[in-house]
Amino acid sequence: MQSVQYSYEDFAEMPSSLFRLMGYDMLETTRTRLQRIMMQLYRVLCLGSHCVCLGFMFFRLFEMKTIDSVSLVMRYATLVTYVVNSDTKYGTVLQRAAIQSLNNKLADLYPKTTLDRIYYRVNDHFWSRTLLYLIRFYVGSSIMVVVGPMLTSIWVYFFHEKFTYMHCYPYFIFNPEKHSVWIYVGIYALEWLHSTQMVISNIATDMWLIYFQVQICMHLRAMIKSIEDYQPRWENDVADRHFLSKIVDKHHYLVNLQTDLNSIFGSSLLLSLLSTASVLCTVSVYTLIQGLNLEGVTYVIFIGTSVVQMYLVCYHGQQVLDLSAYISHAVYNHNFHNASLSYKKFLLIIIIRSQKPVELNAMGYLPISLDTFKQLMSVIYRAITMLRQMIQ
Repeated sequence: MQSVQYSYEDFAEMPSSLFRLMGYDMLETTRTRLQRIMMQLYRVLCLGSHCVCLGFMFFRLFEMKTIDSVSLVMRYATLVTYVVNSDTKYGTVLQRAAIQSLNNKLADLYPKTTLDRIYYRVNDHFWSRTLLYLIRFYVGSSIMVVVGPMLTSIWVYFFHEKFTYMHCYPYFIFNPEKHSVWIYVGIYALEWLHSTQMVISNIATDMWLIYFQVQICMHLRAMIKSIEDYQPRWENDVADRHFLSKIVDKHHYLVNLQTDLNSIFGSSLLLSLLSTASVLCTVSVYTLIQGLNLEGVTYVIFIGTSVVQMYLVCYHGQQVLDLSAYISHAVYNHNFHNASLSYKKFLLIIIIRSQKPVELNAMGYLPISLDTFKQLMSVIYRAITMLRQMIQ
């Protein structure tokens, strides 16, 4: 009995639902008018809270009076770098028309029948449980960064009978002796919506990038498989050349889709990688200074999930690089010996065109691959060591 094969909409549901957590309906799938209004209102609240928090953050940075320790300096550095990282990615997904256009092209290319989906092995390319758990873990660890101070205050209240009114971000200064408790509630609401905007922008943008890259890789694998399986014969020359012309056209189309993907995400990908590296450096140093208290543990978890997030982007960049290079091997290794001379000349066209790799790149010149990840991790380690020595 054949298993149920996932549809294209099933693939798109995960990244779409992530963005809906901050009120951004990427594919405009919200059905009723009331739902659209509620989504837009929630999005305005998230963006508004984000802008208010940024205003307070920059005010404290210019004021400089309340930043009076190395620990606080590193915490502000962490916040600034994470804001840059998240807002860069949010700016990327504001290209809604371009993303919807690429999504529609991939939807049209997606295999329609069950047999075609089995041949393409679509279920093997679907979101793995491990990745889904990782996303939940990332969102959960980010939530804990915000909720942690509240939990610490509750813990102190039960053991010392004093509520400390702790909250996440240092740029809001709350004095329980002077300010109403409702101000504390308002601060926490602002911080929650501000964090939602940053965390979802950060993870969901990468999931859209990975989602598109997985689809292109799936088609490249199917194309390679069809080349390897094809058995040309000289008496079937017309049909054989027609088969190869479809392969050439599809390869050209996939190259254009990768170009579209790079034009959407590539311009901000370099800045995203650099800002992610900066976040990891500052968070690591801040955690070393603070020690392994509740806040430190949540930051350690956050560091781990951020590294994996960076790895996933680089891994899928490596996948498309490897598959594009393997096309020429598939052409050379398939059984073309009984084919006509014209068929063999067509093969040369495919081999020549596949010499230029299809790649995920940043700013058009930096290929995103596992080698990029290795170099970034090496730079991060050296930066952490240098910052730690400077502080000591």
